[in-house]
Amino acid sequence: MKSFGERLSYLRNKKGLSQDELAKIFKIGKSTLGMYETNKREPKHEMTARIAEYFDVSMDWLTTGKNEKELKESSYALPEEVILNVIREAEAEFKVDLRDDPVVESAVRDLIKNLAMMKKATQKND
Repeated sequence: MKSFGERLSYLRNKKGLSQDELAKIFKIGKSTLGMYETNKREPKHEMTARIAEYFDVSMDWLTTGKNEKELKESSYALPEEVILNVIREAEAEFKVDLRDDPVVESAVRDLIKNLAMMKKATQKND
């Protein structure tokens, strides 16, 4: 991750938050957060410190990308987090509610089972 914006976006997605949710946490506009993530605007030092504290990363890593060792242990998202992120992104993009929907639950179950079968098949071939 080369920029502050990329690192911020990574941390937000890893935590399963939408831009709107994170903007509300920091009491800033969604557009401001979007500008941070696209490197069109830099946060003030105080905001950068709040972001680093919230995500439990160093200011050094957040601003420069150095000392990435701090993230190594926690850099792998759990499958549940990934699924929730995908659902949130789809809900936001298509303006629909996918939670507590039996059709969505069934489709996710089928997808996960198919992925597991594919992975098992490729492991046998190795």
